Amino acid sequence: MNFDEIYVEHLKMNAFQTMDLFTLKTDYLSRLPVGSYRVTDYCELDAIVSKLELERLRYVDLTLPLGVYIEGQLLFLYDPYRREIYTTQTRVNLDKPRISTIDFLCAYSHDFHDPDSYSIKKEKLFKLTSGSNWREFGLPKVKSVAAFLSQLLHILDVTSFQTILKNNRFLSDFKGWAEQTKCEYSIEHHGRRTWSNDYMVTCNLSNVSESEQLQLVTMIETREELEEFRFMIETEACILSLFILGDVKQGFGVGVFQYESDEKGK
Repeated sequence: MNFDEIYVEHLKMNAFQTMDLFTLKTDYLSRLPVGSYRVTDYCELDAIVSKLELERLRYVDLTLPLGVYIEGQLLFLYDPYRREIYTTQTRVNLDKPRISTIDFLCAYSHDFHDPDSYSIKKEKLFKLTSGSNWREFGLPKVKSVAAFLSQLLHILDVTSFQTILKNNRFLSDFKGWAEQTKCEYSIEHHGRRTWSNDYMVTCNLSNVSESEQLQLVTMIETREELEEFRFMIETEACILSLFILGDVKQGFGVGVFQYESDEKGK
């Protein structure tokens, strides 16, 4: 197949500024009808795949074009040179769609490598289901960790968080932030010993603006408290827990999802 000789006049065109594989799959490839497809980058990739396999593509060179055919008919073309996508579907508004957390989990995650039995400690600390599923996904190296993580929490529809804190400056700063934003929160004594200085903090982020959420994440990240936070995402199936581990600024950060298996939920 010759990329320069492709006929696309029968397809609808949609321009883009930047593109990533997740957006390509969830906003475009997922809209194609069920069938058996020929997928090619007009270079090395040339394979016959099902609709499910098409949506699970993980290694695609986005500097190369990507064409999807069914019975010899071109249904989809990604053109990185002109920054255009040609498809049978109507124009996609990339400002409106919100990433499904379950789709994100399926597309990006793999088995959690679980350093120092982190999962067991958190299951015990937050009273999570023992032996539940733990998955991780790599985070990119970024200059502004707070801005990136705040956007990530917003995209994934994080609705609340829990953490165990000492009665220190951070707890005092959090109370000030919570009172200012008027968000719902609770602080309860944590631990069996009455003299324990630990507190369980639960906060509802549903009505917090993006700028207010950025203030919170900046406060957490500045004091290096990030790994102690359990961010919660409500889905139809269950509540997902999200933990952020590692040094995101240096490119060694990972996001970790915890959730109950379907078998246990039935």
